[in-house]
Amino acid sequence: MRNKSFLITIIFLISLFLYNCSEVKEDITQPPELEGVHPDGFGKVGSDNFHSNELRKLVWNMESCQKCHAADFSGGTANVSCLTCHTENAGPEACNTCHGSFANENLIAPPTDLDNNTSTTSKGVGAHSSHVYTNSLSMIISCNECHPTNETGSTDYVKTHINGLPAEMNFGEIASSGLSVPQYNNMDLTCSNTYCHGNFQFSKDDSENQWGYTDSLITGENFSPEWTKVDSTQAACGTCHLLPPRGHLNADSDPTASTCINCHSSAFNEDGTINKLTHINGEKNLN
Repeated sequence: MRNKSFLITIIFLISLFLYNCSEVKEDITQPPELEGVHPDGFGKVGSDNFHSNELRKLVWNMESCQKCHAADFSGGTANVSCLTCHTENAGPEACNTCHGSFANENLIAPPTDLDNNTSTTSKGVGAHSSHVYTNSLSMIISCNECHPTNETGSTDYVKTHINGLPAEMNFGEIASSGLSVPQYNNMDLTCSNTYCHGNFQFSKDDSENQWGYTDSLITGENFSPEWTKVDSTQAACGTCHLLPPRGHLNADSDPTASTCINCHSSAFNEDGTINKLTHINGEKNLN
């Protein structure tokens, strides 16, 4: 009898437990809707809460975005795609998302800079366009000639090159070419020791055309331009090297020496303008 009562008690308790579990299972609190996850104005350009401002606080780390919007930003658990506005191939991780022209994925250098500045007097803008897009004196300067490469083109490039301001300056590409290594002064915003601004010397002893020398060396002016002074005054002919350069055959010794095209025709186009392929190319072209 005692065993029977004990068995009935056990069965009752198990039934009660299973019943309560079923009640709990049916009463599980549902996850909240995603509304309100972002502050008002998160998607509105010009708002203090616009997401570019929030990303700046995160040092432009977009991994938090990917947690809800998917690794490719196509929607994810949030079911909201970032690709509606970010239509470039790389989506929000395209270069022109953070700097350059948001409307043109081929314009990836400032203006606009990371602080939304567009004036060349701003440090983040400066002479970027003059070097990368509108360079009329030489071939365009690629980003990694002045900034660390960090394995450009790799899938991790976006993450590895974003590490806060100021932007790092690394002239390894230029140094590996055998040219003088430039220096950038982050205080007065000047570049110095740059071959392209006249830090060069050609030795008479090493030349096959010693007749063109009036000294042991032909040298440039080693001009140090100011990064934020973009008014054409720093790019005038004669700024980076005299016409002709110091130590070069001059008008006193040969009246034709002051007309560069007479001996350096490959440095010019047919219309007399500078040939960007051969001007400032690190070589002595005499033809």
